[in-house]
Amino acid sequence: METQKEHKNLDLSGLPDQASPTVEAFAQEILARDFDNINSIVITGSVVSPDYMPGRSDINSVVVLKEMKLPVLDSLASLGKRYAKKSVRAPLIMTASYIERSLDVFPIEFFDIKLLHKTIYGQDLFVELVPDRAMLRIQCERDLKAKLIHLRQGYISSFGRKAGLVSMLLQALPGFFPLLRAMLYIMHDEATPPLSRAKVLVETQKVFDISMHGLLEIQGFRSQKKPSISDDLAHRLFTEMYRITDELSLKIDEINI
Repeated sequence: METQKEHKNLDLSGLPDQASPTVEAFAQEILARDFDNINSIVITGSVVSPDYMPGRSDINSVVVLKEMKLPVLDSLASLGKRYAKKSVRAPLIMTASYIERSLDVFPIEFFDIKLLHKTIYGQDLFVELVPDRAMLRIQCERDLKAKLIHLRQGYISSFGRKAGLVSMLLQALPGFFPLLRAMLYIMHDEATPPLSRAKVLVETQKVFDISMHGLLEIQGFRSQKKPSISDDLAHRLFTEMYRITDELSLKIDEINI
């Protein structure tokens, strides 16, 4: 009978030192539960990006199964409460077949995993993914127009008050970066876009001729534990995020692929 140590060869190289022990423990527990059905374990998101903040950034992952079995979800659910305290988010569960069949539906999400991932166990299914630029353009348009609706609704729901606006702005910001990387990929003739958020915003400003200062400002506040934002500033930043989203939606409408 194999021991856990014998069948758990994890590649943690390149991960932040502060995150590696948690990642290793989490992955080993996953493998101990259903080793024969695990195709790969992938770490993705900010923990493998230049924007990782120890103790504050979430640890996101993808577990690729050889076969989708619902009892696996029960097994992984038992890890949730314990690892949530260590900033480990519930992993995305999928199969190789699901990835292949879903590239046209979620091109932005899969493209961002391709850009920001570290396969610590098993086969790397994301490194060779080639996103369809036309599908990326369609999702960029859909997501930007959905963001406009969300911002309008959020403003009304917050009654225009500072606390609600600040919460909405800080929560909405991360969703811009996968979208902007996809837009840069489309425009740069498939060149790899920047990974750091600040560089993404700077490059977007240059390529699309849209001032991104408002999002840069919000990103600066998001890195603070308790940002001090006045009522006037909250309203100005909302106006900036709305303007940027609207201008980006007009730009994506002009792109023909």
